[in-house]
Amino acid sequence: MRILPFLFLLACLCSACGPTIIFEEKVELPATGWAYPDTAHFNFSITDPETAYNFVLHLEHGTDFPYQNFYVNLHTGFPNGKRNSQQLSLQLAGAYGAWKGSCSGASCDLDITFLQNARFEQTGDYYLTVEQNSREPVLEAISSVGFSVVEAE
Repeated sequence: MRILPFLFLLACLCSACGPTIIFEEKVELPATGWAYPDTAHFNFSITDPETAYNFVLHLEHGTDFPYQNFYVNLHTGFPNGKRNSQQLSLQLAGAYGAWKGSCSGASCDLDITFLQNARFEQTGDYYLTVEQNSREPVLEAISSVGFSVVEAE
């Protein structure tokens, strides 16, 4: 009988463990670097038009990355065939050169939320394509790009 309150508390804590991830995927990039033709493509579905979502890019890069930021082009495809494109600057370091995100050894992981509290009028299949669009044709030290769709809190 004494264990019942403990189990109830444990169940409450586990049910409040964070936001609901609708979609999550990671694309490993070639060891030679992220070249213009190496796009990261993600297919996901939106089933609830009443729910608000956040879109998050996940980057893994080396501490030897030579720039504070770089640009990507994002192409979003909608269920009705429409396509939207935008350019986005990804800030990897602060004004004084300190890496954002969490770094361990020679590698850093960074989550960048680029769309918050978005609602979608259409249910169905969407896609996001991420292509690097920096000054360099090949970005060395970027090892992976990930994308997740998370229910906004």
